[in-house]
Amino acid sequence: MVVAYDRLFSSFELGGIELKNRIIHASMSTGFVRNGQATDSLINYYANRARGGAALIISEPLNMHAGQLSSSRLDVHNGKGFNSLKRLVDAVREEDCHLLGQIQDGGRGRHETGRSDAAIGASALPDDISWTVPHELEVSAIKQITAEFCQSSLQLKKAGFAGVEISAGHGHLFHQFFSLWSNHRQDEYGGDIEGRTRIVRDLIDGIRSACGKDFIIGLKMPGGDEVPDSIDAQEARNIATAIAATGEVDFW
Repeated sequence: MVVAYDRLFSSFELGGIELKNRIIHASMSTGFVRNGQATDSLINYYANRARGGAALIISEPLNMHAGQLSSSRLDVHNGKGFNSLKRLVDAVREEDCHLLGQIQDGGRGRHETGRSDAAIGASALPDDISWTVPHELEVSAIKQITAEFCQSSLQLKKAGFAGVEISAGHGHLFHQFFSLWSNHRQDEYGGDIEGRTRIVRDLIDGIRSACGKDFIIGLKMPGGDEVPDSIDAQEARNIATAIAATGEVDFW
């Protein structure tokens, strides 16, 4: 019997982990998290996506560093959500599906009305929608946040997650570091491509060191943001080339 889309439904190995097919459910904010914990609705949502045939599910953004305190995100960094994380993993593993946790910080980006006094960013430049002006991260703070992302990634692995996806597009924090339009730094995290990609390259290296080879690291990138003097297709290629040189990204 000839099966349509036989490659789509064939198994393959990603980051040292065997997947039953090539169907990946992208990150989706559900609104089902309460006080940093998984509700039955959230667990049912992921279980049903797995039951529907997905081999890999990418979670909605998680609280992965000390400054991330949203009650509508699952807690990882503070350890309070560990049992919730295990419940999610168990629910999808019953359907032969794996789970990735998404690493994301909005930076100066604001998804709600009003400004955010707690916003962080590459440079102290206002968000063009909410006019939130972020606190420019000092080098020590960048290194601390990077370390916390790595520590949280290890907690995800201990809970049974197969890996992480780093969300570095959509105008969020990592995207803000990549772009000359939003990154005016004069230190090691600004300037040329090497400097502007350093935060993500350091994060990838740190996650790999903490979690080992049998842990998927995925990356979501900007392909062109339509902002003058920011990231076009060629600049996106330059950024991707610099990050690919780490040799540690399993999917893009």
